[in-house]
Amino acid sequence: MKTIVFLATISIFRMGGEIEVADAPNGAVLRTMGGNIRVSRGAGKIVAKTMGGNIDIHRLEGSADAGTMGGEISVTVVGSGGGHDLDLHSMGGDIELFLPPDFSGDFAVELIDENDNEPHHITSDFPLQVRESTDWRFFQRRRVTTATGRSGAAMNTVKIRTHGSNIKIRKR
Repeated sequence: MKTIVFLATISIFRMGGEIEVADAPNGAVLRTMGGNIRVSRGAGKIVAKTMGGNIDIHRLEGSADAGTMGGEISVTVVGSGGGHDLDLHSMGGDIELFLPPDFSGDFAVELIDENDNEPHHITSDFPLQVRESTDWRFFQRRRVTTATGRSGAAMNTVKIRTHGSNIKIRKR
């Protein structure tokens, strides 16, 4: 007799409201139009998208694609080696990423400030080459800060983008 085991990915789609998942051992796809998303522990690939809330992935043992239009993102990666590709983007909130000290990654970070207020910053405990430039979009001057770098054998890809907010990459 054969035993068949199904490894299900959690899928939650809401028109509004908060999504909270305690454990997603095989990944998750989480989408809400207006609310926070919180994952206490996740493995596999976590996809978290919200139009108006914060995203917090507390203990990530896999990869993540997280995006919000009006909130902050906080992700803590646990474990070393491959399988931790990250794509984090916000249109108006800080992004904070916590990585193991021996994290192996190829970093591509972009921060755009679209007004002349006090500029925001990219702060990293990992060595990154930071470049600043200005350009024009829709008759408005923008300040664009990019940062790139590699740590270890660059086994993972880390892409981070935000508009008008700070980016912090920390060793935990």
